[in-house]
Amino acid sequence: MNKNQIQIFYLYIIFCFIFIITTTEYLSLEDIIYTAGQTDAISYSEIAKYAPELPYKNEVIIQHVAQRFLIPYLVGNISKIFEIDFFIIFKIFTIFFIFFYSLIITFICKNLKFNLNLSILFFSILFFNPYIVRNHLFQPVQAHDMLFFCFGLIFGYTILKRKFTLNIFIILFSVYLRQTSIAMFIASVFLLIKEKKYKYFIILFFLYLISLTFTIKLGNYISIKKFPIHLAYGIFFYDFSQYIKLIKFFLLTAVAFFPLLIVFFGKLNLKFKNYTSISLFACCILMIGQPLAAGPDGSIGNVVRIANLCFPILVLLIFYVIDFKKFLQNKILYYTYILGLFFWSMHPTFSNIKIFSILRFYPH
Repeated sequence: MNKNQIQIFYLYIIFCFIFIITTTEYLSLEDIIYTAGQTDAISYSEIAKYAPELPYKNEVIIQHVAQRFLIPYLVGNISKIFEIDFFIIFKIFTIFFIFFYSLIITFICKNLKFNLNLSILFFSILFFNPYIVRNHLFQPVQAHDMLFFCFGLIFGYTILKRKFTLNIFIILFSVYLRQTSIAMFIASVFLLIKEKKYKYFIILFFLYLISLTFTIKLGNYISIKKFPIHLAYGIFFYDFSQYIKLIKFFLLTAVAFFPLLIVFFGKLNLKFKNYTSISLFACCILMIGQPLAAGPDGSIGNVVRIANLCFPILVLLIFYVIDFKKFLQNKILYYTYILGLFFWSMHPTFSNIKIFSILRFYPH
């Protein structure tokens, strides 16, 4: 992009921010928990309230949240130091991570030498996903997930560019954000072994094992509850006679991914490396498979949000493998698609524009 195109791109980003900020639904912490049903916020809030101490054998905090203690604990400490309500600090963290996310997107556009139209397309798909930016403005207590999306995008970039040192750092830090980091770990291990980078493999393997063990031990210290390991295979015990509920469960996943059908308007880029794409694809499949394996009774409506954790990695993979040159040249199709992404972002819960409320359904 030349200087003028870069300015246009930045103006578009500012416009997107204004659109998302002004059309998002904002609730109090109590309404987020009890009206919107975001009950995980109770556990994250509990960790923040205890700072600078850590809770011990707490009966409120659920085990898998206890292992994601890092961001809530930092929020709680900052809240106590500056005597500011921790909910406000969660909001500040979330906004900071959203800006960081946007900076990463622009960095990738520049370093992968995307032209203006391709940069706008790439940014729009990543920014308007209703379960990323808008969801975290709506529910800032899960700020760690916004950071996880940032790290997912960086992770994908490190795989493309073979930045193995940064790749290891991202994976190790992600352990403290979500257990989903294991998908990144497996994908990187595959690539490191395939490329015979055994030194990096050994470093990653042992440091990840240490970090994972530490989060598990600390999680057991914080929460008295057991880790819900049954969610890893809940689908096997599902009553398949309730097939309507099962169909709805799988259809929910498509909410976050159906704009990616854009791949059918592109063509295969023959310059991509097979093992790179396999590594990224395997990471995405593992992340999507996690909530699906829990089944309708385990993941319930959370299947979309959890499966969506792979979204930045999947989008980066698509733009690596698919050439959208002809799609970009079709101005009517291109601008219609971009406009459609604005509407796609209007989730009936997270947005104050409720035009899609009639489409809401859950697998109950």
